[in-house]
Amino acid sequence: MAVDMYQTGVSGLMAAQSQLATTGHNIANVNTEGYHRQRVEQMTEGGLNLGGQFYGSGTRVSDVTRIYQQYAFRDVLTNSTEQAGATTLYEQLNLLNGSVNDLGKALSQNLDSLYQSIDTLTDNPADLGNRQLLLGYAQDVASSFNAMHSNLNQQYSINSEDIASRANHVTELAAGIAALNQDIMNTGPNGSPNDLLDRRDKLISELGQEVGITTINEPNGVVSVMLAGRDTLVSGSRAFSLQAKPGNPDPQQTELHISAPDQPEISTRLNASDLGGKLGATVKFRDTVLAPTMSDMGRTAIGLADAFNKVQNQGVDLGGKVGENLFNDINAPEAKTGRFFSTNTGVSGEVTITDTGQLTGSEYRLDYTGSNYFITNLDSGERSELTPDDDGNLNIDGFSISISGTVNKNDNMIIRPTRNGAADLAVSLKNPEGLAASSQLMTTANKDNTGTARLNTTLNNDAATEVGKADYPLRLKVEHNATSGELEYNLYNKGGDLLSPVVPDADGKFTFKDLELTFSGNAEELDQFEIAAVSGAGNNVNAQAFGDIKQKKWLNDGKDTLEGSLNQTLVNVGGKTHSQKIKAESATAALTQSQNRMQSISGVNLDEEAANLLRFQQAYMASSRVVSVANELFNSLLQIR
Repeated sequence: MAVDMYQTGVSGLMAAQSQLATTGHNIANVNTEGYHRQRVEQMTEGGLNLGGQFYGSGTRVSDVTRIYQQYAFRDVLTNSTEQAGATTLYEQLNLLNGSVNDLGKALSQNLDSLYQSIDTLTDNPADLGNRQLLLGYAQDVASSFNAMHSNLNQQYSINSEDIASRANHVTELAAGIAALNQDIMNTGPNGSPNDLLDRRDKLISELGQEVGITTINEPNGVVSVMLAGRDTLVSGSRAFSLQAKPGNPDPQQTELHISAPDQPEISTRLNASDLGGKLGATVKFRDTVLAPTMSDMGRTAIGLADAFNKVQNQGVDLGGKVGENLFNDINAPEAKTGRFFSTNTGVSGEVTITDTGQLTGSEYRLDYTGSNYFITNLDSGERSELTPDDDGNLNIDGFSISISGTVNKNDNMIIRPTRNGAADLAVSLKNPEGLAASSQLMTTANKDNTGTARLNTTLNNDAATEVGKADYPLRLKVEHNATSGELEYNLYNKGGDLLSPVVPDADGKFTFKDLELTFSGNAEELDQFEIAAVSGAGNNVNAQAFGDIKQKKWLNDGKDTLEGSLNQTLVNVGGKTHSQKIKAESATAALTQSQNRMQSISGVNLDEEAANLLRFQQAYMASSRVVSVANELFNSLLQIR
């Protein structure tokens, strides 16, 4: 029995030593990120049957287990992905909101200064100083739009670089997980490599912050990782690579591809904005915030250039010539081609702005099925079929698409009508004498008119035919039609010859050759209006038309003024920032809750470990006393003679 007692004491010593070592390991790693508390599992040794009785023979360590709950870990992993993505998106939105608001304030101030200079020009249209002042403020407005686009485009480039960097980091983490899978397999079926498992879970947690992942536990102890629940990222000891490649059709819009380790040349394109985590948030910010904001700013800039150019073109300058563009042409050749991108290198196209009021500020994808064209608004997701007009052009939302080359089935094209509008804005008029402050036409109501009607007249310089100079001054008369008994409007030339009856449409508009007339108010019989051609400084009617742009609502289908459109863009960014802040705070609270839950299960409690340390120390000392007693008994037997 003495020998058995000795072995029993030794087994207790060894077990207590294992307990003490594990407790010390827990205490040492109390601040180690990703560490799970470990516990020694003991069991009794088989008993000895002596004289019909079973006597215990000590204890042994059956395993060192890791206190781990799979549900709690996956809950933390899911919430970590959400929190990382929400926080990253909020941080980027907050930065954008601050920068666009600062630049937006400067732009609004420059617009106000431009309108004030227009008022000054209206008071004295012949003054060259007033004209030069207007040109200077117009340049300031253009520079502000340029600065806004430059800032947004710089952030766009930085985000594309960040996407590539994060893709490389994901690849490194996947390789680390695959290597640990191999190390865990190498340990064999006996025992649990707890520290290796902790290291692997830590890498999985880091990977989950970068992208949304799903883990699958395999029978041999390895973990497979699925990217966004669809694409394999880690399979056993094989790690797939996440690569950032130039976009197609736009090389500046970086795309993400995944490829197998043994076939890096073959890759699958991913829908990067759906990846989740920091990487998905970065792509989402670039594609759903930065790009639309650039397009919205571009729409406002294009609307400004178009409005001022139209007013400039309908007036005459100090030399009596028809006004040239104040800002650069919104449909310059390089601008039109820069709005079209195609996956087919044999296909090119141009996008012509036809109506700035109908522009949505959205971007589009144009698909060809082999017989039909379908266009998708990338903001709203709305898809519609387009039928070519008589010239073969495709028309929608205030722009027209002309395509050259052979379009193949399943070709897709990206249409960006307004993204570069703010970058392209520039003052093209250099001489102050060229400002068309005077109208080409002077409309005067007869002093004896009894009605409230007002008549506004402009010339369409692009019309196919024009009213002859010898016909001016024209006279518009409101006369009684003896046949119908109603009032009618008749246009007469200088000699009193009837040129045309005037029949206004529902909006009070009428066109005769290059003459465009707009009625407002109510006319009475015998009311007359004289329409005279003027030259030189002549009048300030066209300068007043410049000033009317401030209050004119024509953008966004007649809902917004220029400043209203600008403010709406800034408000959209601010609204998204505020909304994302709430989401980030909510996601952080959910993550904290799940981390606390897992910590209560797997974390190291120093008070508990200190108590265990004393308990196992006592067990060790007691077991050593058992060994000592067994040794004394054995020596006593040896001394019997």
